[in-house]
Order: sequence, then structure tokens, then C-alpha cells
Amino acid sequence: MTFAPPPLDAQLAALRDLAAELPIATSEPVLIERALDIMSTLLPGRVLCVRVVDVRTRDTARMYIRGAPLREGIADDPITITEAALTRARVKSAVAASARLHLRDRWDSPFTGMATGFAVPLAAGGEMYGILDVGYMPGTDARLTDEAALIPLASHLAVALRTVRLQDDALGLRDYQARLLESANALILGIDRTWRITVCNRAMLDLTGFTREEVLGRDVRDFISTDQRQFLTSAFAAALSGQHHAAVTVSLPTRNSGQVRTVWSIAPVGRTGATAGPVEAVVAIGQDQSKIEALQHQVTRAERLATLGELAAGVVHELNNPLTSITVYAEYLVRKLEAQGQEVSDVEKLRRIGASAQRILRFSRDLVQYARPSGRDLESVDLASVVRQSVSICEHLVDRSGIELGVEVDPELPVIQAVQGQLEQVLINLITNAVHAVENGGKVTVRAMTSGPASVLIEVADSGPGVREDDRQKIFEPFFTTKPDGKGTGLGLPIVRNIVDQHGGEITVARSDLGGASFRVVLPIL
Repeated sequence: MTFAPPPLDAQLAALRDLAAELPIATSEPVLIERALDIMSTLLPGRVLCVRVVDVRTRDTARMYIRGAPLREGIADDPITITEAALTRARVKSAVAASARLHLRDRWDSPFTGMATGFAVPLAAGGEMYGILDVGYMPGTDARLTDEAALIPLASHLAVALRTVRLQDDALGLRDYQARLLESANALILGIDRTWRITVCNRAMLDLTGFTREEVLGRDVRDFISTDQRQFLTSAFAAALSGQHHAAVTVSLPTRNSGQVRTVWSIAPVGRTGATAGPVEAVVAIGQDQSKIEALQHQVTRAERLATLGELAAGVVHELNNPLTSITVYAEYLVRKLEAQGQEVSDVEKLRRIGASAQRILRFSRDLVQYARPSGRDLESVDLASVVRQSVSICEHLVDRSGIELGVEVDPELPVIQAVQGQLEQVLINLITNAVHAVENGGKVTVRAMTSGPASVLIEVADSGPGVREDDRQKIFEPFFTTKPDGKGTGLGLPIVRNIVDQHGGEITVARSDLGGASFRVVLPIL
């Protein structure tokens, strides 16, 4: 049985219908399904299959069928086509040489139980976007007339597939660029020629606390504090005229009515080259100035540590021997004068000499430890044992002060990797500070517990006056102390923080449940 060729007016109507679908096709499936509907109407009784594939890759083909099932695995099989069909479609030689294409004189049926048919490449601009297979049931054939009728339709479909793919690529690129801007670890603002904010990324919103809806569409001049508006306006005006600006410092408003210092690079955005024209927009890329200042502070602190290390080593070397002699002789003279019954005031003066020498020795040792903390290797440490040992060392201080000391240790504490002596020093420092902060009859509590699947928590809380909000960062700086003269060197907490930092942990201070200060040390379970 031979099918009658489709009338010319029907072929023209099919071309018109397909051409009408091209501008409104929103996706590849919609386009191909509509094209197969048109082809099935034009050529009833035929079996049709469109395989959309990138012949330059090994990606699985996307299959669209009308009339019969496909062979298993056909989506991953090479595309078989005749050389004449590729030549007629003007496919680029590089595409024709692809390993995904097999050139044969006979049709390789993708259908089950069907051996008669032909294939038309879906090619446009020298690129191949897929293949159209037409099959015939046993006893039927119309290859010569059907192929002539389908070639124009296949060309239209190929152009439409290229357009859809270009649209998808453009949308994908746009979305990719939007994700890059959104995820960038920098502040990004885009401003159009009317000064309206058109782009604002997540870093900018997180820093200021505003929502995207509150920022987009606003005049950038209204978004800046009044005292800086004139300077920023001139910078953006210069950018709109084509000039670049770097290191523009601006204080941005925040939701809580505060301000945050930022530094920006401002550049014009416009057409370049042969199509050069007026500036279309301005892009501003900024950085949180506080982060830069924090990095500068870290560099300064590192330099200071190096200087302190050299200074402390020299100080200890020069002072250790004479101070040791002073303390030894002072103790000897105290005992001798007491045995001789000398005046109490003279004995007390000697004691003060010895105590002052001891204080200088302690200070010099603390200075060395702050500048050059121990670098011993980590070892397995029982944190509960560290707490008990540290509390035991501080018992005399607690008893003398008449303070109630509570210890709360989780019996399931894990073993952690640390330097035991350094952890004991952390706890002894914190407990000593807590005791000094509490009046007679006060309370100090030491706690140790797990704080998650990968960390442990050590807390020292007291019922003292607490730490003022303004002092909570300063107390970790060298030589800052809230204790009276002669009671502290200002190095205890910096030493504690250095040790905690070396262990990859974090130390914070807040109001405790006892009413005073709570120093919380979080250490990783390595």
C-alpha cells in the first residue's frame, strides 16, 4: 500500500501553522508536540519520532513519539543518517564528523517492528539539533513524496529549536549571573540613569538589615545619610558621565537606625566599541569597612605579639636572676628579724619588698606566655579531670574568700584533643577572676558539658557585678584591666583567649544566671 502524497495546499497550510507556532512556543516540549500534531495531520498513518540531541556530546536524547513504541536504549544510541541528507541540510563538516553520528545508506529504525522509513536531520545554521524519523507499518510506503513534504517543516522546526535553545541559554546565563551577584562576598548595587537602585545583592541586605523590596526602586540619594549625600551624589554623577571612582567611603543606614562604614568602587556601565553610547547605569561594588578594619587590627596585633615576644624574652632574662635574689633574701631577712623580735613595721616593709619582686616575676612570666604561648602537641584529654584539677588548685583562694563554689560536670563528657596544661591555665584564670569579682558570700559555678555533636562547653559564672557592655571586647586586649592597681596585670584574659584560639575554639562573655559574668569557652571535639 502506498500513501497518496499530501496536497500542495495542505503542505502550505502545515507550514503556515508551524510558522505561527514559532513565536509563541514557550519551551521545547510545547514546540515539538505542536509540530508533531501538525505533521500527523498532514501525513496520517505514519509513525513519527523527534529525537532532540546535541551530537557534540554523549547526553541522552529527548524523545517525542507519535504512533509506535521505540526500541529499548534508542535514546543513548548514535544517530544514523545518510550523507546525502546531511549535505542537503548543510551541516558543518565538524558536526558531521561527530562520533554521535553514523553515516549509512540505509535507515536505522528507532521503532519496534518497523523496517521501512527515513530520517530528516533537524539542522539550522550548520548545527544539528536532532533528527525526525518517519516510519511505515508493514505493507505501506511513501518515502519519496513524504520526505519532500517534510523537509521544509523540518527546517522550520530546526530553526525554532535553535531559538528555544538560545533562549534557554540566555535565561540560564542570566540566572547564573544573578546567582553570582547574589552569592558574591561583596556589596553590590546597580543604579540606573534616574538614580534608582535596580540591583541589590544578599550581602548588602544582610549588612543593612533591609529587605529587597525596601531597597529596590529607591533613589540612591535618599538611601544615604544627609551629611554624605553631596559627596556621593558627585561621585555617581561623575560615573554617569563615564568616570571611575575607587575607595569611596560611605556610611550606610541600617534598619536599627544605626550606620555601618563601607568603602566602594563605582564604575559606569554602557555600550563599548563600535556601538559606544551614553552610560546606561552605574555599578557600585563595596566592602564592609569594619571587616577591613578587623583585618588591619589582626595584622597590628600580630606585629605587636612579635614585638612583645622579643621584649618579654629580654625582660625575663634581665630580671629573673636579680628578682629571684631579692625574693630569697627578703624571705631570709623576714625570718631573721621576726626571730630577733625587731619592729613589726620593718618586718612588714621587707614582706612588701618580697611581694613586689614576686609580682614583677609573675608579670614577666605572663608577658612571655602571652607573646609566645606553648606549642606542645595535642593529646587526648579528659575534660572532667581538667575541671577537677583546676578547681582543686583554686580551693585555697575560694576558702579564703568565703565564696560558695559549685561544680557541674556532665558525666558523659567526651575526650577531646588539647594541651591539658593550657586548659587548666584557662580554667584557673577564669576561676580566679570570678573569685576576685565576687564579694564575700557570693557564688561561683564551673560547668562543663557537650554543646553539640562536635563541641564542648566550659562555663565559669559568678554572682558579681558582671562586665559592662562597653568593656566586653576590651577585656581581651593586653594590659586592659578593671581590677584596682596592684591586683591585675591585664594579661590573664588575653592569655586565655590565645590558648582558646590555638585550640580552634571561641570564648565569649555574657550575663550569667547568677547575676554576674559568664565566661563561655567552646572547644571543638577533634
